[in-house]
Amino acid sequence: MPLNETHINAPPSTAPDGSRLAALTRVFAKAAKDLQRCAALESDRTIDRVLGDIGRAMDAQRAYVFEIVDSVFIRNTHEWCAAGVDPMKPHLQHVPYSVCSLFWERFVEFGSIHIEDVDNLLQTSDLRQVLEDQNIKALIAAPFWQNGEMFGFIGLDYTDGPRSFSSEEDNLMRGFAAQTGMLRALERTRRESLRLEADLARARTQLGATVAALPELLVETDRDGIIVGFQQSTPLTFAASPQEVIGQSPEAVLPDHLARICRKAMREVDLFGWSQSHNYSVDTPLGPKWFTLYATRRTQGVNTIGATSTGYLFVVRDVTHAQRQDQRIRQLVRVAELSTNLIMLTDKERRIRWLNPAAVERTGYTLHSAESMLPSEILHLAQTEPEIVKELCNTLNSGHAIQRELRAQACDGTIYWLELNVQPLHDAIGAIEGYMVIGIDTTSHKQAEARLLQDRSLAMRASHEGIAIIRPNGRLSYANPALRRFLSIDPDAKLGALMWTDITPPNLTERMTGILPVLLSEGVWEGEFMRKLPDGTTGHFNISLSVETDGSTLALIRDITRRHHAELDRARLHEQLQKAQARELSAQLAAGLAHDFVNVLATITGSVDQLAPQVAPSALPVINRIRSATQQARELARSLTRLETARPEATSLSLAQIMRQSVDLLTPGLDPQIHMALDLPDDSLCVHGDRMELMQLMLNLALNARDACRDSLAHDPDGENTIELRAAPCPAQSMPEYVDLGRILPDMPYALIELRDCGDGIPEQLRGTIFAPYVTSKGDTGAGLGLAVVANIVQTRGAALRLLPNEPKGTCVQVFWPCEPIEVLAAQSSRTPLADTSILLVDNDDLLLQDVADMLVQAGAEVASCIHPSDALEAITLAPREWDMVLTDFDMDGMTGSELAQAMHQQREDLPIILMTGNNELHFATESVHTEFAATLRKPICQTVLISVLLAAKLRSQRHI
Repeated sequence: MPLNETHINAPPSTAPDGSRLAALTRVFAKAAKDLQRCAALESDRTIDRVLGDIGRAMDAQRAYVFEIVDSVFIRNTHEWCAAGVDPMKPHLQHVPYSVCSLFWERFVEFGSIHIEDVDNLLQTSDLRQVLEDQNIKALIAAPFWQNGEMFGFIGLDYTDGPRSFSSEEDNLMRGFAAQTGMLRALERTRRESLRLEADLARARTQLGATVAALPELLVETDRDGIIVGFQQSTPLTFAASPQEVIGQSPEAVLPDHLARICRKAMREVDLFGWSQSHNYSVDTPLGPKWFTLYATRRTQGVNTIGATSTGYLFVVRDVTHAQRQDQRIRQLVRVAELSTNLIMLTDKERRIRWLNPAAVERTGYTLHSAESMLPSEILHLAQTEPEIVKELCNTLNSGHAIQRELRAQACDGTIYWLELNVQPLHDAIGAIEGYMVIGIDTTSHKQAEARLLQDRSLAMRASHEGIAIIRPNGRLSYANPALRRFLSIDPDAKLGALMWTDITPPNLTERMTGILPVLLSEGVWEGEFMRKLPDGTTGHFNISLSVETDGSTLALIRDITRRHHAELDRARLHEQLQKAQARELSAQLAAGLAHDFVNVLATITGSVDQLAPQVAPSALPVINRIRSATQQARELARSLTRLETARPEATSLSLAQIMRQSVDLLTPGLDPQIHMALDLPDDSLCVHGDRMELMQLMLNLALNARDACRDSLAHDPDGENTIELRAAPCPAQSMPEYVDLGRILPDMPYALIELRDCGDGIPEQLRGTIFAPYVTSKGDTGAGLGLAVVANIVQTRGAALRLLPNEPKGTCVQVFWPCEPIEVLAAQSSRTPLADTSILLVDNDDLLLQDVADMLVQAGAEVASCIHPSDALEAITLAPREWDMVLTDFDMDGMTGSELAQAMHQQREDLPIILMTGNNELHFATESVHTEFAATLRKPICQTVLISVLLAAKLRSQRHI
């Protein structure tokens, strides 16, 4: 009948043999003691030997132990067989779990299993087949338990036939299985513990090596954040030892901001099981350092109440180097983004991976559209520089960088120029991993260069200077129109066929043997040459040669013909000025001698007149001869005084032009430190006078200004003299009433010449004699005649001169020069401008007295003459209001002109008195000369000047009344 579950686990039907049970009890008892002793002594004696003893002691044939490993039963014992019993077959050592599923069900339900007769099992059962293969007739088995789970069993096989098992045997088997299972579990635990300890030691060794190799800080904390482990590698993150931080909270040993980061990471671990990476910085004596912190959960083990406790593990890494690298990378990326240069990055196949904004804007390609394209494609080099693409590729293939200028084209067809620089990028082992392309946009420079070349070409063509470029072989490569004109080169002639020696004049060609050594050694040469012009005149030219870097020669030719003629005219004019000045000085000397000689003759005449009544009649012829000789001598003296009045006829002249010529004559004689500045109007300002006299006036004043500056150069290295010309204020009433020379006439337009120097000013002791002949402050280097000539010209031409202090130092000379002829002004007044004017003349020279009286009578004046000043004073005293004005000489017998004027003003304070003198010392003699006299006239006297001065004095006198 088929075997059912009750048959397998049913209690024994008959009681077992008492001797057999007692033997089995003894065997299991002894085995149990052996097992306990093995466990206590931890000896190498194992359950294998105990089971072998059981197998041999019992009439059973075989004992075994099965363990479950990966769903397979493994008999994990030696052969424990009695004599005459075959061992277990090797191929049955590993039995699938499914074959013995019946065992596990019965173990769970009944705690043991015993099969009294295998033949009662189902014929189709895999278990029966397995048991029959082992020649097993009956068996009893009990499981091993650990933590509520079975991990194997122990069994006894019987091969001599069916067998019944009692409950005592079952209990013995279960008890022995329990003890054996416990020993087995302990052995497995011990072995597992040894394995785990070995794995832990190996892991700790590996972790220690890893930690030592990494710049990290490892911190272990408990659940509350109290530090229980601390390990750091060099360089130290914190200058603290584990003993100082273990047992402390993060707030006690860390900076506040770092402690807050730790607490935040702990909260993240509680929520997610791990934390994010937190970056922070710490200031150190070596500067700021950056770190990253990461936290995870840490299991600490089982606590005293059997619960698993947890904590936290913090890993802190020094990322300063990486942070600085990232910072540099960010800065470089930002620089590349902000750069105005075109920047492209490619892979090793030269396919574009990145463009900066400047490249996007210039090329017209977006980053997306440019990816995987070649730089030559987005620059359109095949259209602009088709022959250069292959050359660039060959250069890169050879491992070299590229740097050259080329043309590129944008998407819209715009042509632009780039200074292209291509550099290979290498990886850590030196292999090329890509390329960096930098393009500097040089379009504006190219355009500027083109404009510059164009402007230079236009400037060279428009230049008034002749410009030629000569090749090293002597042939012309360029000649501008001015040079063609200077050297009479045919406009249609081809320059490449002309040699330099073919176009230069013979007098320059003959000098080339001496010019070339200087040109080659110094690089430059300058000189002059002449050549006949087509109109038959001679042209003068300045030529400058310079050697260029490419070996060619640059020739500059200037036409200096006008300058040459101007220099000749200047030399002739200078000679004429010297002659005119010599004549002027001679005339002044003769006039001075004549004046003194006339005074001597006046004494002789007076003496002869006194002797005539006292001599005998026979002596009268002698007296008459003396008178006749004296008269002839007086006429001779009068002819000498007319030498100075024999002046050229005055004409209308451009004063600005005369002043420029005067300064040109003076400039070569100026010291390098002295500058002469001109402030002139256009040439429309004209005056009336003689050209030569005006140039004499300007030269003498400018020379005195130059000499005055020389003394001040020691403490003022740079001096500047200024000459300014402008129209004087009009009407004349707005001009100054006081002048040092001459007189400003009413209704006369004047030109004002103003010369300012930077000298030390006029010494006070020379102010009264500065215009006298032979008076000089220059010592032996001065003749003392320059300002005397100026005074003569100013007075005889109706001009006026005024001396003022200059600011901040020096002297300012103002010259008021008439713009119209004085005769015209007098004619415009009337034929008798002095009608109804009574004038008193006082002079000890009766001839001069007669001449002046004649001039005044012709002008309509009523004139009375006096030789003695006392007679004139008496006439004023008797009738002070009868006279409109007085003209008096200065040097007179018994009283000077100044003393006479003072005496007359005591009689009438507003009486106009005009001084007539040939003595230049009186021009600045004393202040009384300017206060007592209404005007000063220098002998010999010009009629027009005399009448104009008297009219001005009369008008001023009438305004005062």
